[in-house]
Amino acid sequence: MLSKMRTLRTLLRPDETTPSIFAIDYSRLYQTGKRAILFDLDNTLGGRRPRRLDPKVERLLGEISGMGFKIGILTNRRIGTKDPVIFSLARKYPVVIRAGKPRRRGFREILDQLGVSPSEAVMVGDRRLTDVAGANRLGIYSIRIART
Repeated sequence: MLSKMRTLRTLLRPDETTPSIFAIDYSRLYQTGKRAILFDLDNTLGGRRPRRLDPKVERLLGEISGMGFKIGILTNRRIGTKDPVIFSLARKYPVVIRAGKPRRRGFREILDQLGVSPSEAVMVGDRRLTDVAGANRLGIYSIRIART
């Protein structure tokens, strides 16, 4: 029982915690061999079910892409391209909806689309149980957004 508790605690522990996507040191991540950034949508790139992305977020995604990162969006949302935010993102980046996080399937799908291994990827999300645990299960570097 104690071993299972330790395993669960480890699974839910992010490699980093930061207050926002703007506080992440993307240059450092690139220097350590990371080549893809996977973002959760709700409460990470935008608020809860945003109708559109803040222009600052769109600029940041462009800057990260310009650094050489591949960007992917991984969301448990069930609404597809009819959602204006998902439609907008999908025009530029691979998006996996109904990802089923923390299951491995959605993570593997986005990694395949981006052509990177788990060790080359970073998952950025707000939820320990879905984003962090799912990433950690595959050996993807996890960053949790913990708003203060």
